[in-house]
Amino acid sequence: MTAAASVQSNIVPLINPRRAATHARIREAANALFFEQGFAATSMEEIAQAVGIRRSTLYLHFRDKDEVLAAIAEDHTAKLRQVVARLPGPEPTREEIADWVDVMALFVMSERAATELLVSLSHLPKAPAAAKAFGEAYKDMLAGRLAAFRRALQPGEHLAFARAMAAVDGLGWALCHHARAGGDEVSKARLTVAADTLDRFVRGEM
Repeated sequence: MTAAASVQSNIVPLINPRRAATHARIREAANALFFEQGFAATSMEEIAQAVGIRRSTLYLHFRDKDEVLAAIAEDHTAKLRQVVARLPGPEPTREEIADWVDVMALFVMSERAATELLVSLSHLPKAPAAAKAFGEAYKDMLAGRLAAFRRALQPGEHLAFARAMAAVDGLGWALCHHARAGGDEVSKARLTVAADTLDRFVRGEM
């Protein structure tokens, strides 16, 4: 292979800025619609109208709603990964857990639509594949930070897994309620209880 050919083979194709901008507008509009009226109730036509493009143009970017949801979930998961990385491990103190829950609360406040959408969808009996993938990714993130959570994901650890899910689900709903309520005193109390529950799980006291 010549030097010129070698250089050419290492060139990464550039993303069309206009296409990328449209792609982002679609995700943003769909995220708002899914959150406001529900994933199942939202049509591709409505997404196209919200973006201000033809439905045929929308299909150039996404084949269906599931692909749109997958793109939203991928973006949100990448952002969440940075927040979970701030959780001290492998056995954080109660104070460290409380501090991290506060960080999570700020994140969910700023990403309320995507968070509540994915948390709600992931708990459905027939959850969309993207929502399931989001839930699994979140578990893996926590397992990477917490020794107790990592042990709970081992085969055969049914009771430990159930306790881990109770702690995580409680935190998830408390965070969503906190964002929805605007951080009132009741929602703050729920976050405190959720932090206590996660702390007890980490210490094996559940």
